[in-house]
Amino acid sequence: MAKYEYTCDEDTLCGINIPKELDNLTELEQKHIPVISTPEQVKRNQSFELTVEVGELREHPNEPAHFIEWIEVYSGDTFLFRTTLAGSLSKAKVTVSVKLTHAHGPLKAWAKCNIHGLWEGEKDIEVEEVSRLFHQKQQKYKRITCVV
Repeated sequence: MAKYEYTCDEDTLCGINIPKELDNLTELEQKHIPVISTPEQVKRNQSFELTVEVGELREHPNEPAHFIEWIEVYSGDTFLFRTTLAGSLSKAKVTVSVKLTHAHGPLKAWAKCNIHGLWEGEKDIEVEEVSRLFHQKQQKYKRITCVV
């Protein structure tokens, strides 16, 4: 079998575009990286707002020939949602309410530009476990027994 050696470094349509230097983004990266906005910490099983915007760092074109087709969001590798955008009729920004049962890893957003391919943005989030008070109440109720 032939062994292929290739690199996607200069091909935005090959694989997922992930910025190498967050402190030194290129203009292309600034226009395409999906930026995730959430609280830094959320409570387990409680809804919170999650916003993803492409073009927050530098405006992305939004015209019939060049636009963001869709945005997907994951918690680690767990799929949360996908939204499809209608070219020049919509802005590449979406806000939804989500809840997490536990930490799966960082939040990841993928955005698909019809010309420049697939782009990934990431944000760490902490999921608070059940509070100690709630846990103590559960333990208390476990000790109660019924005698008939």
